[in-house]
Amino acid sequence: MKKIKSVNIKNLKILKDVFIELGSLTLITGVNSSGKSTFIQALLLLKQNQDSLQKKTTNMMLEKTLGNNESKELEEHIKDILKKEQDKPINLNGEYLLLGERKDVFNQTTYDEDIEIELFIEDLGKYKISCKNKDLIVNLETDAKIPIESIINLFAEDFQYVNTDRIQPNTTYSLSEQIVRKNLIGLKGEYTAHYLDENRHKKLSIVDLKHKNAKTDFLLENVSLWLSEISNGIEVLAKKYPDIQKAGLSYKYTFGADVTNEYTPMNVGFGITYVLPIIVSILKSSRNDLLIIENPESHLHPAGQSKIAELCSLASTNGVQIIIESHSEHFLNGLRVATKKDILKSDDVKIYYFEKKDEKMCSEIYPLSIDNNGNINETWPDGFFDEYRKKLDELIW
Repeated sequence: MKKIKSVNIKNLKILKDVFIELGSLTLITGVNSSGKSTFIQALLLLKQNQDSLQKKTTNMMLEKTLGNNESKELEEHIKDILKKEQDKPINLNGEYLLLGERKDVFNQTTYDEDIEIELFIEDLGKYKISCKNKDLIVNLETDAKIPIESIINLFAEDFQYVNTDRIQPNTTYSLSEQIVRKNLIGLKGEYTAHYLDENRHKKLSIVDLKHKNAKTDFLLENVSLWLSEISNGIEVLAKKYPDIQKAGLSYKYTFGADVTNEYTPMNVGFGITYVLPIIVSILKSSRNDLLIIENPESHLHPAGQSKIAELCSLASTNGVQIIIESHSEHFLNGLRVATKKDILKSDDVKIYYFEKKDEKMCSEIYPLSIDNNGNINETWPDGFFDEYRKKLDELIW
């Protein structure tokens, strides 16, 4: 999809009126329950409702492509569907989100006002969805210049979301031919094993993501080599078991000339399997994809967290738009180093610190930026990765 230039959210939970300019790589951070997840939920809410729209128009769009229908007549039919969709309540609960009821999603201080989520999309313009307070009826507004196809295909297969609740070590994992065929691995990475088995020899779409030690640009080899940056010498193996409709993962290690037996996911570090969907999502991505990742640092050693930041930096430099929610100072420092090494241009990085203002019952957002030497330009807000310094002061004094 086209790059999202900015997001404006009004009256959604703790986000009363928030404007965020997105970069090629955007880092969202802040204290717990300060609105970070709500920001991501706003995008997922659009995705969830767009999927419903796409399902209803897919066959008609195919007819238009094949030339089996008058273009103007078909376009009017699709516009009619878009209009009817606006008379229906927004879908708060579905594949991507379980937000509950109307009372759960409105900002408490502006309960009588509408929820608004507005995107500004590169080369296209404004895409805005608003929900009336009484019944959550959808109102869709777009710039006239946005083609019907672009409205329908917003957040299509070039969108990937990796949940903070990812797959854990197990003996087998789920199969889904439909999901894998769409070039997806599931919200929790639950189809990662199946995807790797089917696409082991698939060439990387972005050549610059090829690991420096890789002999080929095949997906599985590069997944293993990037994973070895976290656990030295590791190789991941994936296998499908059609008889039981499952897929499996295993790992082995190479130490010089010696190679170990294969180990199940339960017999290697927990973080190895937990980070695998993130590495796969990045390496399988293509230019103009949108990738949203929650807590990539989970269960990883600090050095591993920094390596994931480096991989994200490489992908975003090559046209993948990435939004990261993270509590990791090591991930932040990985981005700073990537900027200093010119892997990532400073103008392409956007950082936002979310702080909860209890007296206002809303979030306040602090934008931060990195210069060409990897320094944070602005004064660090209180709470922005300053716990180490505070505890060090206590130890010294």
